Amino acid sequence: MTIARGRSLAVVRTTAVVALLAPLVFAVVLAEDQAVTWTNTVNISVVNGWLQKTAGCDGCDDAGATSSESLIQGDGFVEFTVGELNTLWAAGLSHGDADTTYADIDFAFRFNGGGWADVLENGIYQSGGDTPYATGDVFRIAVVDGKVEYSRNGIVLHVSPTAPQYPLVLDASLSTLGATIANARIGVPDQPPPYGGFLEKDGSQIFRPRFTRNQILGFLPANEAKGAFKFPAPYGTTGVRLTNANDCSGTDCVAYVGYSYWRNTNNHVGRPEMLIFLGLDRNAGGPGPSLFSYNKKTDEVKNLGPLFPDSSVFSYATGEGWYFSGTQPNKLYTYLVGDSKLWRYNVRAHRFERLPAMDLNDCGRPNVCPASAAFIIQPHSSDDDAVHSATVQDTDYHHLGCVVYRSHRKEFQFYAPPEGFDLDECHIDKSGRWLMLLEVENSSGAVQNRIVDVRRGTITAIDDPSGSLGHLDMGFGYAVGADNYNPLPNATILLKFPVASTSRPVGPVVHYNKRWDLVAANHIAHGNAVAGKAPEKQYACGSYASRVADMADEIVCFSLNSERNADGSLDVLVVGQVLTDLGASGGRDINGDDYTQLPKGNLDVTGRYFIWTTNMGGDRLDAFIVKVPYQWLSPKRQP
Repeated sequence: MTIARGRSLAVVRTTAVVALLAPLVFAVVLAEDQAVTWTNTVNISVVNGWLQKTAGCDGCDDAGATSSESLIQGDGFVEFTVGELNTLWAAGLSHGDADTTYADIDFAFRFNGGGWADVLENGIYQSGGDTPYATGDVFRIAVVDGKVEYSRNGIVLHVSPTAPQYPLVLDASLSTLGATIANARIGVPDQPPPYGGFLEKDGSQIFRPRFTRNQILGFLPANEAKGAFKFPAPYGTTGVRLTNANDCSGTDCVAYVGYSYWRNTNNHVGRPEMLIFLGLDRNAGGPGPSLFSYNKKTDEVKNLGPLFPDSSVFSYATGEGWYFSGTQPNKLYTYLVGDSKLWRYNVRAHRFERLPAMDLNDCGRPNVCPASAAFIIQPHSSDDDAVHSATVQDTDYHHLGCVVYRSHRKEFQFYAPPEGFDLDECHIDKSGRWLMLLEVENSSGAVQNRIVDVRRGTITAIDDPSGSLGHLDMGFGYAVGADNYNPLPNATILLKFPVASTSRPVGPVVHYNKRWDLVAANHIAHGNAVAGKAPEKQYACGSYASRVADMADEIVCFSLNSERNADGSLDVLVVGQVLTDLGASGGRDINGDDYTQLPKGNLDVTGRYFIWTTNMGGDRLDAFIVKVPYQWLSPKRQP
């Protein structure tokens, strides 16, 4: 949108404050804006940019003004701040300025002087926009993709069915003597930077249709070639196709990326290429777990072949639950279902270390581990490879509890679930000090967290209604995960250790959705956590696939700083679509529960590459990487 300045709408000068090269679809990004210059004032004084009614009838809508600036085309917004609670006034976008009344404003918020606002269009009340307000609240009326949106503090309250007519100005009508409008601004969106992606406000996510199968094939490299491609507008990010039919001899053999907290990519910092582990399931026609390389400069992808010979039992594994070391570039953690050992495997030399990283058989029975302890599953390791955790099973694969092995001390610790609970899973944090136990109450199905300081032995419990985490990933001394009882839809919170409180709120909200049926960040990935860096200076990502009809399933990222924006709003970085159709056959959804088709993608150690698997609406699963436009989540610019 172009902003023009002039003394009235009849005369619009051609000077453009911002001229966009192409129309943008989304306006909820960092905005190029400016303070409003008031004109056409009636019974009004302007002091330091604040508008105030100083004459006329107290209680009559006989005072007003309009902005000198106007919105000429495309997307844009006006916004203003509430100056006080006890005055009656209205302001919003308008095509004309015939008089000072509310009815003259095309799209307006009206403030009743008692702490409640509603939406008027040409003086007619519109349902759905009612909201409480307080001094200092910021209200915005924006044109977004041809529709008018009303928001308070970054949260969209109402979308008008009426299309706007250009040009548009900020039009104000004030009734109460002394009523003020503060900090009025008018603006247009920045052009997307070359790295792609865009920011939205949490709770205000905008509808975007899913790409169809034909559209997906249209922007991927031709003839199923591997390598780089661009996500179409509005995303503009760079993706990389890693696998195609040649890797599986035409079968649907690519195993889904195991989960969002197990890294499929190595520590490639300072190296030109990234190593990638993928399961090419032998039971589905593949060669077994395989190694790929990706050149970060040329975008070249190579299949380096199977990790194990056909004679190895490991060649039959899908690789779910395997993960790269956080520090050693060539070391991959592996284990077998129904076994007791966690191994480190050199993916270049194709060789296991002489001794396992952890062997459950070495855990003393029954003084530490229970006598029936037999197998491990769901392992995790600290980033320095010194501490490991895993769920312990008996020979019937029942979950008995969680084991922690501190390798420097050759010390095992075991944590059984309390009476009335079953262990779902456990997860050591990236520092190796904090253990998160997810336990499910037998009678209700409620999730309890127990957080263990494995050095001191202290345990803190958080129940589900108080804010225990569901899907989560661990950082260094904190966790990021889903708060299932939060009043905000599908909220993700930051939980620091040691836990400061076991009653709500146990941690600040860092991401949420506009509706409960949208779960964009359901599988949280934080493989990019940095030791010694405050979580508030970091970010996490997430992904999901669904059958929600009116919203695309997307890869999103978000800052862990809940106070990032001065107005209290939260930003979400939209990276790209997951390209998954749960109704398509690709992904071998044998049980019909969608699990093997869900993306569950994970982040590399730098946070710049997100890997996931998708069926692209077709008959096979393939692996992709997208380059995360992390620059959006750098520390905020100071005003």
